[in-house]
Amino acid sequence: MKSRSEMTILEHLAELRMVLLRVIAAIALGSVIAFLFGKNILDFITQVSNPQFFTNRWFCRLATLLNSPELCINSTPFGLVNIELAGQFSLHIKLAVFGGIILTAPYCITAIASFILPALKDKERKQSVKFLLVSFVLFIVGIAFGYFVIAPIAVHFLANYNLSEIIVNHITVQSFIATVSQTVLAMGLGFELPLVIYYLTKWHIIKIDVLKRNRPVAIVVLLTLAAIITPPDVFSMIIVAVPLWLLYEISIFATKWAKIN
Repeated sequence: MKSRSEMTILEHLAELRMVLLRVIAAIALGSVIAFLFGKNILDFITQVSNPQFFTNRWFCRLATLLNSPELCINSTPFGLVNIELAGQFSLHIKLAVFGGIILTAPYCITAIASFILPALKDKERKQSVKFLLVSFVLFIVGIAFGYFVIAPIAVHFLANYNLSEIIVNHITVQSFIATVSQTVLAMGLGFELPLVIYYLTKWHIIKIDVLKRNRPVAIVVLLTLAAIITPPDVFSMIIVAVPLWLLYEISIFATKWAKIN
């Protein structure tokens, strides 16, 4: 059997094709399994609007302690509607694919890494593994923060926002799922910001002093990024942009503390 260094470009492409086929097959199998648990996935996502959800109960308890009723969020449950004939079936398929990707993500990442890592040197391989691990941890922390903190607040604000008394909110399940999933995913990606800034400064692409001086520019960029990765409303953009800005400040501090020039 040929070593990786002896393989031709066509042989590398053939190996890559097999890796991608295995990834696609794994996602397909994971989606079939997730399809069987579609209701459970739906219940998990919609929990953020449940008055018994941890975050909602905590905010309402805080509202009682501070005598500030406005702090209590999602205290009244609301129903979701479907206005499309095939809407619920399409939603079931989307949830299945989403669940399949999440379920098989560790295998997919491992399969792709097993194709790339052998071509790297020992030092590069160790750095790549460390990068993947840190990136994965930051992404999971961001997802958790988005699900337990940002999503309930966003749902409460948007569901109760009232421009006029003559307008009644009938929230579709598709809209609800899209808002929650996009907000949570945006936070998962946003929490990668410290890692991005770390490597930009390590590779001397940017300097810490530049990051400090250009805070206003960074805020505009973060607002633009938040507008792109969140649902099309100002509130969702702001509640995503604020944590991103805090991560930006933390990134500057961490990079300076690590003494990276």
